[in-house]
Amino acid sequence: MSVIDTVKWLKESSDQIEICKKLRPYFTNINEQNIRKYLQSFGMYKSNQRTDKWIERAEKDKLLAFIKEEERKLKTEWNGPNSSIFILPSDENNRKIEIEYKGRSGLAFRNKLFLFLSLDTEKRDIRSLFIHEFHHVCRLAAVRKQEKHFTIIDTVIMEGLAENAVREKLSENDIASWAKLYSDDQCERFLKKIIYPQKDVTRENPKFSQMMFGTGFYPKMVGYAVGYYIVKDYMNKTGLKTKELLSLPAEEFFKDLQ
Repeated sequence: MSVIDTVKWLKESSDQIEICKKLRPYFTNINEQNIRKYLQSFGMYKSNQRTDKWIERAEKDKLLAFIKEEERKLKTEWNGPNSSIFILPSDENNRKIEIEYKGRSGLAFRNKLFLFLSLDTEKRDIRSLFIHEFHHVCRLAAVRKQEKHFTIIDTVIMEGLAENAVREKLSENDIASWAKLYSDDQCERFLKKIIYPQKDVTRENPKFSQMMFGTGFYPKMVGYAVGYYIVKDYMNKTGLKTKELLSLPAEEFFKDLQ
């Protein structure tokens, strides 16, 4: 399916429920109200006020064609699966997205991904977001374990692999802010004291999201930051590249701790 013409959808109606009605065929057993709620929790727009300007920018900069070409290159390089790609406005009232994430957020599934972009998101930042999210799609297709069975270390490694793909394809200057939060020594300490001792925690456990995002008593974005550190360290030690690591089980990255 590749890049879906969401600009056409927005021209027909920018109402979120109408957009989510068009998305229903891409989801299973979920109605448009719940699709809207779920996507908005990851950064999709909540107000229609500047949608017209967003459409103008998307057409002027040929964003759909830009992403389609990025997908073509990465799909060839990583032997990626067929997936549906949706590009929609981001929630510009979300200060975390606007300030920390440069006006962009994303969401990936095994067979589809979403990019939520502000009016001001620069193309290089769009590219780094797409690399990260499309890597998730490729990773989910390459590993044998189903995502519903992922433990904390499966997700830590998936995030670390995706952001190291950004580093490899672009530069260290292009990585997410959460990858730069802590020193290597701090990440090593978090790995040994927080993540690895609870390596079997699954998504049903509240500790899962607490460790990934650093809520409660955990350091901010600790799961993400540790994932970036582990994968970068592994790549430096082995000389392996993104493509060679796509199907490597998460447990392989923790062998030195076993």
